[in-house]
Amino acid sequence: MSSVNNLREHGLRLRLFRRRALMKLHQWQAILANYDPAFLSTSNFRQAITIAYLFMMMMLGCIVGVSVLSESLLRTHVHDIITNDIYSYSAKSRLKTSESLVDFLRQERDEQSGELPMVMVLAADGALIYHNAPVTPARGHCGMDIECLKGLLGVAGSNQVIALAVRLDDGATFFRAYNIVPMMERLRTIPLVAGAGVFILLMCCLLVSSRFSQRNLNSVRQIREALRRYSTGEQHVRMPVSPWGNDFDGLCTDINQNLERIDRLMNQVRSTAGHVAHELRTPLTHLQNRLFSLGERDDLSGSVRREIDAATTEVQDVLALFRNVMRIGEIESGRCVHQFEQFSAQDLLNDLAEYYQPLAEEKQCLLAVELKASMPLFGDRALVFQAMANLIENSLKYAAERGRITLSVQLHRGWLALVVADLGPGISPDLYPRATERFERLGQDGTHSGFGLGLSLVKAIAELHHGKLYFGSADPGLVVYLCLNRS
Repeated sequence: MSSVNNLREHGLRLRLFRRRALMKLHQWQAILANYDPAFLSTSNFRQAITIAYLFMMMMLGCIVGVSVLSESLLRTHVHDIITNDIYSYSAKSRLKTSESLVDFLRQERDEQSGELPMVMVLAADGALIYHNAPVTPARGHCGMDIECLKGLLGVAGSNQVIALAVRLDDGATFFRAYNIVPMMERLRTIPLVAGAGVFILLMCCLLVSSRFSQRNLNSVRQIREALRRYSTGEQHVRMPVSPWGNDFDGLCTDINQNLERIDRLMNQVRSTAGHVAHELRTPLTHLQNRLFSLGERDDLSGSVRREIDAATTEVQDVLALFRNVMRIGEIESGRCVHQFEQFSAQDLLNDLAEYYQPLAEEKQCLLAVELKASMPLFGDRALVFQAMANLIENSLKYAAERGRITLSVQLHRGWLALVVADLGPGISPDLYPRATERFERLGQDGTHSGFGLGLSLVKAIAELHHGKLYFGSADPGLVVYLCLNRS
């Protein structure tokens, strides 16, 4: 019973730990969500990361190389120390008998301080005469075998102990060795400290580089925002130029000069277009009025009246064409009057259905709205109404005989889209890119009037709202998606 309780308590603690871990994870996700890491993708920061990585790899190789070279030099140095000590003992005639050597070693041990070499003096029969090890060495007859002598001290097979043995004149063996581990530990701190210093320096360089990258990224964002505003019709917008005179400032200066040149050219074109519009609109309007007046005369024959009516209709078509082209140009350049605000998609579709219902009934077509709940959209309601009106007129023109046109709101490719779907002949998917080109009627047989500007106007309105215009197949029929932002 107690084991079952222990298991339950353990499971409860595990669930509590998981819940706390998930809470901490969500907290860190919320904190990191407010942190903008976009500067990590800048070329400046990537260059800094690459240089830091290569430098760290080079430093790692240098540290490994210095460590290996230091160990090799230390071994050579210790071996030279042992050899010099033995030469010194030999020069002072200390290596003749074991008694004189032991007396000198004891005197040397009393005089010296700090780390001493490991020393043993063994008699010819292997008996231990003298040692300075903390633990008494084992007994054994090793002769001049270095590994055997190291084994007596308990360090057999260790390559960290460098030793040398000398045969004395009385047959005894003098063994002298150094343990280089403490020396190696002291030497290893040098590359570690150097590596740590270099790592801190590189981290500081990366931090400084991140600040410069963030500043460059802000400059790029300002340039992109200014270009976006300029493309939407704010002709007075110019690129920001800082007083520091960096490369972005030179780029912004060149862009501003080009924008000013574009403004001058646009003003010239606009002035010319306005002048041409005035010069064409006025005589065409006069011609239309004169044709109206002429058509109202009672002394005209039927054939003459029909010709006058045809000429009046053609003049009206030319004026309508002129107005549509000018309207598209105003919308594409952002010079049209527009006011973005929140509006209801349901109310917009209901107003469109009510407006076009008489025309749909005349063509014996059902115009249905499939949207029951209110859904907010953001944009200029009048322009969106005009765009949807063009789409409905196209459907009524080419697909009214099929009996049904549907208006709805759908999610399409991540956008909130106003949808017009019909059951007409549709458009081939290969021709979708050409459908929005000006004066493009996609092979119509000429039975329907029009200039091929309706979808061009819809596309211009969509782009003014930073949206998209997509086409799809209803199999049969055509589905047009006018994609807009929600806010």
